[in-house]
Amino acid sequence: MTSVPGAFAQATSAQEYNLPADDLGNSLRAVSRLSGREIIFDTDAVAGKRAPRLHGRFGADEAVQLLLRGSDLVADFQKDVILIRGRSEASGLPSDPANVVELFVTGSRIRGSEPVSQIISATRSDIVRRGRSDLGAYVRDLPQNYSGGQNPGVVGAGAQGGNENLTSSSTLNLRGLGADATLTLVNGHRIAYDGVSQGVDISSIPLAAVDRIEIVADGASAQYGSDAVAGVANIILRRDFEGLWTSARLGTTTRGAGTEQQYSAVTGTKWSTGGILATADYRHSTGIRAGQRSFADAVDGSATLIPRQRQISAILSGHQEFGDALTFEFDGQYSNRRSTLYLPSFVDQDIFTNGVVTRPLVKTFSVSPSLRIRLGAGWEARLNGTYGMSTSRVPGDTYTNGSLNVHRDVRYKNGTKGAEAFAEGPLLTLPGGDVRLALGGGYRSVSLKTDSSQTTGTTVTPIQSFDRHRDVAYAFGEIAVPIVGEGNSLPLIHSLLLTGALRYEKHYDVGSIAAPKIGVVYRPDRSVALRANWGKSFKAPTLYDQSRGYQTLLLPASFFGSGTAPTDSVLYAADGNDTLKPERATTWSVTVELTPQFLDGLKVEGSYFNIRYGNRVGTPISSLFGALSNLAFSPFIQNQPSGAAIDAATYAALFGLENFTGRAYDPATVIAIIDNRLQNISTQSADGFDLAVNYSLTLGKADKLNLTGSASYLKSELQLVSGQTAIQKAGTIFNPPHWRAQAGGTWDHEPFSVSIFGSYIGGTLDNRRAPNVRVGSFFSVDMVAQWHSSAQMGPLQDVDATLSLSNIFDRGPSRIRSASSVDPGFDSTNYPATGRAVSLTLSKKW
Repeated sequence: MTSVPGAFAQATSAQEYNLPADDLGNSLRAVSRLSGREIIFDTDAVAGKRAPRLHGRFGADEAVQLLLRGSDLVADFQKDVILIRGRSEASGLPSDPANVVELFVTGSRIRGSEPVSQIISATRSDIVRRGRSDLGAYVRDLPQNYSGGQNPGVVGAGAQGGNENLTSSSTLNLRGLGADATLTLVNGHRIAYDGVSQGVDISSIPLAAVDRIEIVADGASAQYGSDAVAGVANIILRRDFEGLWTSARLGTTTRGAGTEQQYSAVTGTKWSTGGILATADYRHSTGIRAGQRSFADAVDGSATLIPRQRQISAILSGHQEFGDALTFEFDGQYSNRRSTLYLPSFVDQDIFTNGVVTRPLVKTFSVSPSLRIRLGAGWEARLNGTYGMSTSRVPGDTYTNGSLNVHRDVRYKNGTKGAEAFAEGPLLTLPGGDVRLALGGGYRSVSLKTDSSQTTGTTVTPIQSFDRHRDVAYAFGEIAVPIVGEGNSLPLIHSLLLTGALRYEKHYDVGSIAAPKIGVVYRPDRSVALRANWGKSFKAPTLYDQSRGYQTLLLPASFFGSGTAPTDSVLYAADGNDTLKPERATTWSVTVELTPQFLDGLKVEGSYFNIRYGNRVGTPISSLFGALSNLAFSPFIQNQPSGAAIDAATYAALFGLENFTGRAYDPATVIAIIDNRLQNISTQSADGFDLAVNYSLTLGKADKLNLTGSASYLKSELQLVSGQTAIQKAGTIFNPPHWRAQAGGTWDHEPFSVSIFGSYIGGTLDNRRAPNVRVGSFFSVDMVAQWHSSAQMGPLQDVDATLSLSNIFDRGPSRIRSASSVDPGFDSTNYPATGRAVSLTLSKKW
């Protein structure tokens, strides 16, 4: 059950509406926001239903009636709320309106605020109609997302542009800026990071528990703090359910392997002042190896392309009202995932002859209680808390000449905890509407503990061990000022809204940061909206990069192409750096939204985005040969160092001084110290545009058609060190392509629906060595057919069946030049290895 509270008062006067034909749930939320009436509806009841275009001046009750016309839903107009229900359901409120989710738009802390950035939104029903069974698969389809980084389909251990599959998790990576530059929230709160990349594994949230996901591919640190440089994703969970729903899904690929099983259950109950809901999900897949795909013959057939996985996940949520002014809410999440990855060392020898086998085990949990307090006069306060943990254990066995030679046990434990309080409500009334303000602050702490060791025979050697945490105190404010609205509209100024936000965070280990953001929404008339915003965002350095320590190597000067005597040597330091500072970015975007009145049901959005990302953490010296004579590297080189500098470079190194010269160590022979540890030295730019089109039309009494399309163009460059020529990132191998797009449509003819979508992933340039060669693009077509039983009783009552065909034409990725024995011969960071897949899902509500 979802409730959409009004902006702050129960407005009863007529309101001007110009809403495009859209998902019914979205239209009901828009009416609530604009009218001020609270609307309660069951998310499942409106799933898959479309609302007609709403144009004209109506009261809230009349607007809702028009939206429901032609559906099997009716509205009960009660004193304080509008209740949407099925025609056969009893009238009356099934539970109190206070028990439900607030109308907060992701990207803003103000209820009912109109967004200043483009929002990508998908309900659970949308994701299922797209043929996807988990959130990880859904976000890998998004044109704004890059599937490299930390994702299950990435092959090899850092062999492809540094991307690697450490724990078989799925993380968002908007604009290809890294999983650590995209903030992922669940019901608006943070959860524990996964592994060491400072991303969040969204595949640990079962799709059956999701109401919808909202993504803002734009800087949002002013609202949410660190990590929201490329954007923020908010996974909004279902709040209410009555009864029991079960689902079984079986799938496989036509090329062989990749067999999947998934079983889900949702149960819950409601009472007059609250409710509780529980979701459980079990998934198992057999994985895919290189020998099962012809395009991966550059590695041994035992190599893993997609890991074998088994995951159990669960969500528990509840809410309870205490009187008229207080509501308690609770969300709890648990996930347990095991996977297996094979990485052979040679092309012609299997994994158990020479190679590494890892069996990651990842466990996550989080609990997030919340109190909602109604303060009166339209003001509400929230007290939120969260506590979460993610533990990753990655045992690995190394085989040499057919024998188990080395066993490694790598353990990571990420933690998060925090508390936040904020209040939001109307500040004053202007002719254009109510000025609304949100103020708050809080505290959070994140931690990372690692304890890794290596066993050779009976000898156990510690590799890495540290326990570090980061404490953060913060305060924020946001304001929305309607300069022009319905009450004072002018020619060519139908409405004008100004917004501003400011956040201050004090990270006790890396310093303080302030992030402002300003925005404007201007409508010259009802059918055109112009949105623009400018802001600052930031990302604190990862605890792993700060804490993992560094190595100091003594190398012959000839290794760098320098030196005047055969005995000359160089001290070379690399890896982590505990002096890292936050990365900072300036972002701005402009969006044009068109809902032309001459073509009912059409909505077009186009956005331009621009990101300038400075102080990026990176390794300054990319090529060591000739480094001592390259002036661009001079800030990181000490020539003719003093004895004290030499001692300082070796004192804190993980293993002391490691001598690779073949001679006894003599400080007098050291002609230079090269500091190639991680530094805040790089600058990255990313800009481009997004396009989204949605067109809905009614073909007849029982036939509806919805057409959608989206595309994204990305250009990005990275300057490693000031003064150096920038390196092209987007459009090159193992980086995001310039172009990504998807388009398709859904035809509804009760009790059937059919969806067909096409996805395009642009080609890239393999510039790793001369001559440069093109990597071909990838295009696939998916189809999903759904059937809902119309039986009123018996075993087929409330039964649904879904048949999904992915990559119907069985396209495979283009081959590339293999660079090593672990490079599979295709770009696994961009192009999927699954091939054609088919699945059947049966579900029933009991």
